[in-house]
Amino acid sequence: MLDILEGVRVLEVAEHGFVPSAGTALADWGADVVKVEHPERGDPLRQVIAWGVIPGSDPALPSFFTESLFRSKRCIALDIAKPEGRALLLKVAARADVFLTNLLPGSRRRLGIDLDDIRAANPQIIYARGHGQGTRGAEADSGGFDAVSFWARGSVQERLTPPGQALVGQRPATGDLTSGLTLAGGVAAALYKRERTGRPSVVDVSLLGVAAWVMSPDINAAMQYGRDLPKMETDGPPRSAVAATYLTRDDKYVTLMMWQDEARFFPIFARAVGFEDLLEDERYDTPEKRAGNLGELVAEIRRRFRERPRAEWVRRLAGSDCIWGLNQSPIDIPDDPQVRANGYILDIARTDGSTFRAVGSPVQFDGEAAQARHAAQAVGQATEEVLRDADATPEEIAAAETAGALRRSSL
Repeated sequence: MLDILEGVRVLEVAEHGFVPSAGTALADWGADVVKVEHPERGDPLRQVIAWGVIPGSDPALPSFFTESLFRSKRCIALDIAKPEGRALLLKVAARADVFLTNLLPGSRRRLGIDLDDIRAANPQIIYARGHGQGTRGAEADSGGFDAVSFWARGSVQERLTPPGQALVGQRPATGDLTSGLTLAGGVAAALYKRERTGRPSVVDVSLLGVAAWVMSPDINAAMQYGRDLPKMETDGPPRSAVAATYLTRDDKYVTLMMWQDEARFFPIFARAVGFEDLLEDERYDTPEKRAGNLGELVAEIRRRFRERPRAEWVRRLAGSDCIWGLNQSPIDIPDDPQVRANGYILDIARTDGSTFRAVGSPVQFDGEAAQARHAAQAVGQATEEVLRDADATPEEIAAAETAGALRRSSL
């Protein structure tokens, strides 16, 4: 079990994918993460199956988001809009090192959990916020989802759409997960600063800002040249025969990426896959000739790749100095030998003895992969345990329960 952040206590008051994914990464690194949910509705992410992400699925099935993003956290159920719930939250905050939230500024002020409120309970706490569009400007108080602030507004969707085609669709939580890992890194840096100087920080990350970082090569080029870089056409001519994607007999793809030194790598590639005759062909026997006859050369290699299944090309390329990879779908990833060898997939045990698999956060320390302490808990499963750890009295807990401000799970 990773212990990089052992002893660090994180209080997460956040919903959906962005900021909770930061809490997941921190938990993977060893932090004790307490997730706060509303006693009745919980985090909306728990209902993502019922929203039809998988058409025709049983709404009673556990959400794949819940299983992957709530793992290793202690889940408590508090209605912080009620005075009793807020008072208990502040007790937990008083013992925490980090406060994670993606609530909008107006909601934080209304609920009494803004920076000054939390710092009044714990002056040394690191206050980490996730936003749609940042903390300044006319839209600082506006909400944002990754599909809007990251994918659409951040130019990711536009750049990934081939010319003349309809806008490509987004995969679930791409902006959320990228931004969440960024926020977790910011929290880790703030913990280091506090350890070194004694001063806590406010950490801010926005979906729009992360999109700008992800797309910075395109954006920087646009600023420098005054125009967008050309888009990559999926079926357009490659710039090199050894920087291209080839379709095999069994309708699978192999991608070559040796663009940096065609003169060196084309002979290596040709010998590895058995195309030595191309090196002697007077149309292709120099880099200059290959560039001048690129379309014809690529068409010939495409024809040859279609003659054999992908496994045969993998066998030939394996062990060579070629830089290449398989074009895979998500169902292929868990069985990828490198994914398995590096522990990128976690095996997580549920309380009923069954297990499931989920992707772990990608940062590893000292050669150790992330591990999960336990599966996602039910709403309120750790409420009493966490509140007792925060020195809440049985009477305070009972009074809050009577007021409808908390929920103790039946599990």
